[in-house]
Amino acid sequence: MTPETALNETVGVMAAHAELYSDEPEGAPWLVISAVLAVQQAAAIALRAAGDSIPAQAGATELVLRVAAKDRLPAPFTLPFGVKARQSFDALVEARNQFMHPRGQDWHLAEATLWSGLCAVTGLVRHLVLTQPVLEDLITPDQQDQMELRLAAVELVAEFYEAPGF
Repeated sequence: MTPETALNETVGVMAAHAELYSDEPEGAPWLVISAVLAVQQAAAIALRAAGDSIPAQAGATELVLRVAAKDRLPAPFTLPFGVKARQSFDALVEARNQFMHPRGQDWHLAEATLWSGLCAVTGLVRHLVLTQPVLEDLITPDQQDQMELRLAAVELVAEFYEAPGF
């Protein structure tokens, strides 16, 4: 399986967990895990396409910071990574780490944090592989269409839960 196909499948898992959230909120950790993994995969794909090497043990935040650095990923491909997106993504990484490495505490993530993090994730993935890919044919047209639909599905759920009064 190519890295691009794996990313598309990860985005599909993220979309499925987002769509199931109202009926199965206990699946939230898997939603978070797939979201963070999707960003890691998209960042690794973009960095490789730009000819940058990726450390064997690179974490999600490190990869995102690399694609946000102009010396790693030249303009116009550089990821615009503002403070709000960084805070939202970091909160998801922290939640993922807490779930994957429990320390005798119950896993908890505020819904507002979850949904703002997912909006950041969809923006990060979309920029790196759909909107501003390093290589024009980074992913196939079919994968592009499928990935866009899946990212839009995640955003739709996130926007629903972020709506005032919900």
